[in-house]
Amino acid sequence: MEKEHSTTRLLLFIALFACYSYSPAKAATDPLDIQAALIKNFTHLIEWPVEHHLNSNTSFTVCIYSSPSLTQQFKKMFTGKIVKGKKVQTIIVSSSRLNDCNLIYIPPSPDKIVASLLRSANEFGVLTVSSNKGYGEKGVHINFFESSKRIAFELNKHTLDSAGFKVSTQLYRYARIVE
Repeated sequence: MEKEHSTTRLLLFIALFACYSYSPAKAATDPLDIQAALIKNFTHLIEWPVEHHLNSNTSFTVCIYSSPSLTQQFKKMFTGKIVKGKKVQTIIVSSSRLNDCNLIYIPPSPDKIVASLLRSANEFGVLTVSSNKGYGEKGVHINFFESSKRIAFELNKHTLDSAGFKVSTQLYRYARIVE
């Protein structure tokens, strides 16, 4: 079992680095596609809080805040995918009530909205993901950014720990840590 788990982690990191680099000039790979692939891989390296409703749900729900176009893109990318042993369902949410979400992707939003989403995510054990400058420092768990034509990511260790997420040290090794 341990050998199988190690092999799975190795394969995840190979996939992670295969997706990691992109060239905007090529335009063959959308940065959002890369983010979605990384998000899926990251879920294998993160344990949700014990009190989270993940085990009682029949699907793994990826929520997108107030962006129909992003929701359609994520639906296309996650269709047929399995996360945490469950089929992925992608939905749009327009309020900060995140009780049906396992993960929420937060597009650029007013500070008041971001703060409300983060409070709700903390209450319900929802992993928060974004790709907006400064959102990691605001408390988003995983925030993507571009660095030397690469998609990189930062982890907010404080908010991950406070919310009860257990993150593999392997993931921290490749992240920029913010608090």
